[in-house]
Amino acid sequence: MDDFKSVYCKGCWQQMKVPIFIRGPISFPFRLMGIRPSRMHPNLCTICESMFTKVKKNKQIEIQATVMFADLRGYTRLSEHADPANIARLLDKFYDECAPAIWKRDGIINKMIGDAVLSIFNFPLERHNHVHQAVMAGIEIQRKCRDMQSEFSAISGVDTPVKIGIGIHTGTASIGEFGTAYKDFTIIGSVVNKASRIQGAAQNGEILISDDAYSSIKGDYPHLEPRAYNLKGIDQPIIAYTVPL
Repeated sequence: MDDFKSVYCKGCWQQMKVPIFIRGPISFPFRLMGIRPSRMHPNLCTICESMFTKVKKNKQIEIQATVMFADLRGYTRLSEHADPANIARLLDKFYDECAPAIWKRDGIINKMIGDAVLSIFNFPLERHNHVHQAVMAGIEIQRKCRDMQSEFSAISGVDTPVKIGIGIHTGTASIGEFGTAYKDFTIIGSVVNKASRIQGAAQNGEILISDDAYSSIKGDYPHLEPRAYNLKGIDQPIIAYTVPL
């Protein structure tokens, strides 16, 4: 799980080309200055976290991003038959499996919404292949969860298959703090809504990606078949593709 963790801060290197070491013996002088791995992402440091906080205070910024929703299917049924403590443990396990798959591709987890994980790629770490990174994260999550069915059943105490549906879309979005009385840091825009709707259309165990996302990875998957979907809240049918595992 930890093999993706860098010895230096990727954010400082990307923005300033300064090697700020956050792991290993060489990180000792930096730790004395209070510099440690960030809570946002294990490959960012507390300097990046501080700068990120300043960005948030400047309200919203526009970014190009890939958004991925990963949803734990059958959650309502599980909740009706399983002990609440076991459901909490199952969700913790699901989140724990999603996080490293996202982090190692330089994405961040923006929110954990009940039984779903909302992740962002290309912010704050910019990557030209952010769609590819999101797809690879989705594949890893699906494979991990597929191989952990017996463990999931043991945790929940209910012999019900646990499946994941994943939706991915890419485009322009706004990110920052929204609200007045209660401020919430999140990403908004049609890219988020479409990613969520695409996830809802995905079958159990499926990764469904938008036409815009597919155009970025078509070289890796040249023969995927397009399918049209009528999605709630979206006027026109959208084209989406299933990524093979």
